[in-house]
Amino acid sequence: MKKEMSHFDIISFSEYNNVENQYTDDFIKNSRCVKISETADCVEVAISEGFEDKIDLLKSIHASKKIKQVLVTHKDFAEFVGTQVEKTLQYQKGTENDAESELASLVHISSDAPVVNIINAIFLEAIRKDASDIHIQCDRTHIIVRLRIDGVLQIVKTLDKRIYNSFVSRIKVMANLNVMENRLPQDGRISVSVENKKIDFRVSVVPTTNGQSIVLRLFNTESKVLTVENLGFSEHTYATLERSLRYPYGMILATGPTGSGKTTTLHALMLKMDRKHLKIVSIEDPVEEEIEGIDQIQVNNEIGLSFDNILRRVLRQDPDVIMVGEIRDKETAELAVRSALTGHLILSTLHTNDSVSCITRLKNLGIEPYLISSVLRICLAQRLVRKVCAVCNGFGCEACNNIGYKGRTAISEVFENTREVARLIEVHKSENEIRAYLLEAGFKTLEDDAKKKLQSNVTTKEELLREGFV
Repeated sequence: MKKEMSHFDIISFSEYNNVENQYTDDFIKNSRCVKISETADCVEVAISEGFEDKIDLLKSIHASKKIKQVLVTHKDFAEFVGTQVEKTLQYQKGTENDAESELASLVHISSDAPVVNIINAIFLEAIRKDASDIHIQCDRTHIIVRLRIDGVLQIVKTLDKRIYNSFVSRIKVMANLNVMENRLPQDGRISVSVENKKIDFRVSVVPTTNGQSIVLRLFNTESKVLTVENLGFSEHTYATLERSLRYPYGMILATGPTGSGKTTTLHALMLKMDRKHLKIVSIEDPVEEEIEGIDQIQVNNEIGLSFDNILRRVLRQDPDVIMVGEIRDKETAELAVRSALTGHLILSTLHTNDSVSCITRLKNLGIEPYLISSVLRICLAQRLVRKVCAVCNGFGCEACNNIGYKGRTAISEVFENTREVARLIEVHKSENEIRAYLLEAGFKTLEDDAKKKLQSNVTTKEELLREGFV
């Protein structure tokens, strides 16, 4: 018989210490139960699933009173311990010396390792709130923990600096980093399990004047890849992207700054392809989402697996479609263009401010205009802005973490390399001249799409200003 879980919000139960005759913190952590309230004839207790047998112990403790049991999940109880019970943690000497398995369980609670519980609670909160990154930094008196949610950093915890050394050491142990090295940057990875789901954290540690700054990027290896239909593109952009997938060869580019959703868009495009009958290979740094039916290769520069080196090997695998995570140097650009010329469909990203600028960027990487005009099919430019929460209409509620926004949508523009545009590229027309031609032909810019989404109440003026749209 399936157990019914309570809707009691134990994670936010910050007043637990104010409950009369509350159990000790050690008892709460070891017995996995906490007193919610107590009256003259009844005691209400929250108990973690799997520890229902503790009811007999509680009946003996409160012999003359009725026990009302509230069942909560392992995950929520673990987060409660890390968020609330360990909030007033005092400095602890040393760190965990036990070897950790590569895949740790976040819902494990250790009564004699409060730092572990706090870190587990931070990880759980980040996963629960769909954060993309965890930022941990130190000032003179506190450890500050922030989550990046829908592209914006939010402070979620401030901790006593006296636990700093244990805190940093614990994360380094989990990421298999050198605990004794405090002067040089280090990179690592943590894999954890939550409710039978595997979550990867990419860890970066950089020394600062106030200690070490730690950033963890979250990758849910079992999350569903977003589809082109729900990325927020306009009808024109969506139709152009759909049409581009019919090309047997050539180059499809996505441009924009870091964090603008370029890779997500390329993944969504690959998801629409006929993966059963096409050989599709992606070269990524890192592999953010696993897609069934695609050979995904992780870049590793330390052992010589760079974009250009992997691309050379992949061309011997008889691919139909190749995604190159980023064209960042001349060698990769030349290989990508050559591959597009020899019958492969290449998907890749560039760092440019708009779609038309990709022509100038490719020229700067040493690609001749006649080659660009031959291989380029479309170039998409995009930004991500937060969407007004549909539940609370932007005023803030629990559904959107009380900030008025929930999720993000794409602001985009796309230019197609038509026969006339290709001729302009081939005769060395400037970027401004090509843009002027496109505008005259009805080209819709990033600003046009931003205004449309503002008028439709999809986003707000403040969001557009944050992303540089006036």
